[in-house]
Amino acid sequence: DIHHKSGLRIFVFPKKFTTFFAVLGTRFGAIDRVIEDKKGKHITLPAGTAHFLEHKMFENGDGTNSDERFAALGADDNAYTSYSTTRYLFSTTENFSECLAELMRFVMRPYFTRKSVKKEQGIIAQEIRMGEDSPWTCGTENMLRGLFSKSGLRDPICGSESSIAQITDKILYQAHEAFYTPDNMALSVCGDVSCDDVIEIVDRELEGISASAALSVFEDEPNAVYSEKTVKYMNISRPLFFFGFKDDIAELSAPQRAKRRAGMSLLNNMLFSSSGEFYNKLVAEKLISPSFSFGYTMSRGAAYNSFCAESDSPEYVCELIRGELQRAAKEGLSKEDFERCRRVATAGYVRLFDSSEEIADDVMMNSWFSNCEPFDTPNMINGLTVDYCEELLSEVFLNERSSVSLIKPFSQKGNE
Repeated sequence: DIHHKSGLRIFVFPKKFTTFFAVLGTRFGAIDRVIEDKKGKHITLPAGTAHFLEHKMFENGDGTNSDERFAALGADDNAYTSYSTTRYLFSTTENFSECLAELMRFVMRPYFTRKSVKKEQGIIAQEIRMGEDSPWTCGTENMLRGLFSKSGLRDPICGSESSIAQITDKILYQAHEAFYTPDNMALSVCGDVSCDDVIEIVDRELEGISASAALSVFEDEPNAVYSEKTVKYMNISRPLFFFGFKDDIAELSAPQRAKRRAGMSLLNNMLFSSSGEFYNKLVAEKLISPSFSFGYTMSRGAAYNSFCAESDSPEYVCELIRGELQRAAKEGLSKEDFERCRRVATAGYVRLFDSSEEIADDVMMNSWFSNCEPFDTPNMINGLTVDYCEELLSEVFLNERSSVSLIKPFSQKGNE
């Protein structure tokens, strides 16, 4: 764990893997829509700017493309944008130093033109239309719009066709200058590499770069949900439900948020895992498909717990989930189930260390984005108690803070 002189946080995990993995991330995601500049002026970015910027970063001023450069070095590269972060990464079995230099160079020194931005608008518009045709994407986005009133979680990560049409090369440079600064970023590396080698490359590639990040401005999110239910009809054969509970994490510290995330993961697995009685009963009665999924998601300043699946009786299944949560709150949690799930969680964390990618991204980078120390997770998991999970059960799963998004077949539209 190194605090570079530029402000960049560097994590290096030397291990004799055959594969090197590196990820360079910034705290800039889809929710970062309003910037406060050095004069205190607020600048609003079009929805989808973070994702658009990520797409455009790979083009270089000399006409080359960094994807092609990585391929020539024998490396696989990628990038992705979430609501809170953007990450650029590569894995390789050779030419690690050259690949790391390329990663640092193209992320920190962008090149955009009006012509290339215009071309990308067409490409991303097609991606947006594909998302609009996906019932799973539409269901998730409608659930988030139902849960949140002010949060950037209401907007799709890609934005809309109308919002990305507003993006210009000037806006991309503005966003890069605001958020792609060393003090707002971290580099995580795992493989048969030394700290000195990594620092030498970072020193060279970050020479002359030392700006401070701008502030993101967020509106206060009310406790109430925006809407309790939304229904959309699409060309599908079986209905889908997306059932969410909005959580309030605004006043929690970083360690408290990390503990809450770990506790919610345990709680979800205790009540709804595929090995549990509730899940198997729903499957046996053909009320849900085996694709039933659940999870707790935490973004900067916002969090929610969600359930989704195919079901011929989606509203009924949502009521059964409410009933299971109420039953658990009334009767209390099984200590045996708690201990079993806690051991599974600890084992899952340990298994991450079998992969250079999971060490670099899931362990070290995720910890930095969460403002936590990378190796505190086992102690945190072991510090959880049944009483704490029961408190979460009563705090998070409140009926008045829930919203359901239904995707139904067109064939049902005339029957309701």
